[in-house]
Amino acid sequence: MPMLTGPDHIDANTATRRLSQTRKTELVELRRTLDAALAAARTFRDPDLTDEANARRRADMERTARTQAAATLDRIEREANNAAALVRTVADKASAAGQPRDAAGQLLAETRQARAWDRARALLDAGRTPQEVIKGADLDTLHALRAELPTYLSAQRTKPQGLAGAEFTEVNPARILHTIDRARLDHLPKEQAAALRARLDLDAIEPGLRETFAGLRREVDGTADPGNGLRTAVAARLADQQAAPPPAT
Repeated sequence: MPMLTGPDHIDANTATRRLSQTRKTELVELRRTLDAALAAARTFRDPDLTDEANARRRADMERTARTQAAATLDRIEREANNAAALVRTVADKASAAGQPRDAAGQLLAETRQARAWDRARALLDAGRTPQEVIKGADLDTLHALRAELPTYLSAQRTKPQGLAGAEFTEVNPARILHTIDRARLDHLPKEQAAALRARLDLDAIEPGLRETFAGLRREVDGTADPGNGLRTAVAARLADQQAAPPPAT
């Protein structure tokens, strides 16, 4: 087998750890530095300067603080984007490596997965929960579930007519796909599983990180309202909860 070049699963896992630390340390430190610089600007007063000169100096200090913070935030966000892109590249490469390359292999895989879906659908129709079917599935069945289960679940829910339909929400496939992909890890070769795990970790990290970036960007450019800190924390927390895998059942 030829040796793969470029970033690998080790680089991808390093990137996800770095992204986690970006939110916990780098952005927290940047916020602290900006707050201190803005506080120093607001309270600056040189008794040897006129009030007008002190006001100009305070404005210059604030402008400098925001410019420096913006440059730092740009760098951190650029590095985060690069890290996320690396994880996706490695995961896509690993997924492609696990697929049959010739037509005969593809046909055989599709046949196995079609049969696996028939068996899985029979269990679902008999009352098994998706989580129960996923838990006992082999790799062919997990591939089939990934392709077919979101549509199956959507078909089981009919939107009510009239006012009752106002509260209706479509099935969000992201969480069930995440569960399936987590289950796939136990059936894949070690390096392929590590690459996929890094992608799943990224999917859990990135939404909250993006909310944190957006909130800090408002602080840096001066458009934040007084409740921005709390609003950002709540938005990031909700993003974390929505991205987290559902509890095991």
